Amino acid sequence: MVNSYLLDVIKVMTSSERQGFLQFLKAYSADNHLLVKLFEQVLNVEPTFEPELLSKQNVYLALYGTEDQVHGKLEKLMSELNKHLRTYLLQRMYVSEENEILHQIHWAKWQRERGLFDRAKQTLSKLKSIREAEQQESLEKYQLIFLYSEEEHKWESTYNRVKGDLGVPQLIQDLDLYFLNLRTALANRFFLQQKVAKLADFNFSLDRLRSLENTSIQLAVNVKITQMLQAETPNEKDALALMDFLIQHETQLSEESLDHAYAFLRNSCTLLINAGHLEFVPIQHKIHLDNLKRGYFFINDEISPNAYVNIVQIATRANEISWAKEFTESFRNRLVGGDADQFFYKLNMAQCFFSERAFEAASNYVPEAPSNSHYYQIAKRLELKIYYELQSDLLIYKIDAYRKYIERTAPKVASDNVRELYLNFLKILHQLAQSPPKDKARSARLIKRIEEKKFIAERSWLLEKARELG
Repeated sequence: MVNSYLLDVIKVMTSSERQGFLQFLKAYSADNHLLVKLFEQVLNVEPTFEPELLSKQNVYLALYGTEDQVHGKLEKLMSELNKHLRTYLLQRMYVSEENEILHQIHWAKWQRERGLFDRAKQTLSKLKSIREAEQQESLEKYQLIFLYSEEEHKWESTYNRVKGDLGVPQLIQDLDLYFLNLRTALANRFFLQQKVAKLADFNFSLDRLRSLENTSIQLAVNVKITQMLQAETPNEKDALALMDFLIQHETQLSEESLDHAYAFLRNSCTLLINAGHLEFVPIQHKIHLDNLKRGYFFINDEISPNAYVNIVQIATRANEISWAKEFTESFRNRLVGGDADQFFYKLNMAQCFFSERAFEAASNYVPEAPSNSHYYQIAKRLELKIYYELQSDLLIYKIDAYRKYIERTAPKVASDNVRELYLNFLKILHQLAQSPPKDKARSARLIKRIEEKKFIAERSWLLEKARELG
């Protein structure tokens, strides 16, 4: 059973789900006690699921009492158990209370298709309030309203075909609201990805969206995000307006909708900071504090490695170093997927020590990262800054090696803006490294060059080092 699809599913089930499935098996598979016995064999080794105890030889012996295996016999039993497990889990998911509205829509459909037109109409009438209900806006809400309108239209088309508009105008509007909310959310995800990856353009018009902005708060949020992402130059006023809008309508949007919106807002602030709007560093940190408090970063009480690193990067730039250290320690064992080699913990600690100007300590913490990893860029830039601060003779060679890597690989995977971000950093750092101290003219020229760069990594640190020259 080791590495089987069946075992992978069982491992991620909760304890209550496993016990529930066992009862389900006993009730519906009484004629095949081997299915129950096979599942109980797996439960006997939870939660570790030791591979040795679940080897094909051991499982076969426990089930059939012999070591002489019949080819395909155990596999057939596992396949049957997997079908029952899939049925149980899907059924459990579908019948959950959170799907009650969907149950009623499907029940109305069943009644209509069986000719119980009056009963179907009564069921739909009970659901009519979902359109006017003061519930939080979300993509799911618009999907349910669309499904309701669709079923109401089908009832009218079947039973009341010669009267009225058959609910078609309302159905089209509800379809638009669901479709455009979904389409905008997906387009925004693409535009965001396009900022960091080399992707082709595609046409996306906001005209139809603007006509429905006043109808849907969710759509209004998505439109504001789209406008920010499509702008050639990020605008801090748009970001602040979006944050104010989210706070103003917080109770009218679902947690999922707020989560997605704040994620785009955080990424937009990152773009603004990279473009030179350093006043957004403390704003970004405040957003992080707010979103941590509200739980937007968490998945089953764990935080993603990317968020773990980004939060510390911004906190240290906002000069909240003590907080960054405390956060790093507090969440080091709460990362999604774990941190077996302590890579992310070391990277954060290196950043914290660097911000404290403890450069030797920072150097000891900088972890090795695969060159194809996003974190390679962060670790490499941090390493170069440490070499600069320590006045290492290796700095120029390290800069040259990193430049060759960017020129060779970046055009294949990164957008032109991201490539420009890294190369401009290397260019200015090289000029800083070769500048004599106490040269005010040189300092002024470098400051001017940094400020003129539209995209440059580590802008605030480079400006600080350029000023120190004078």
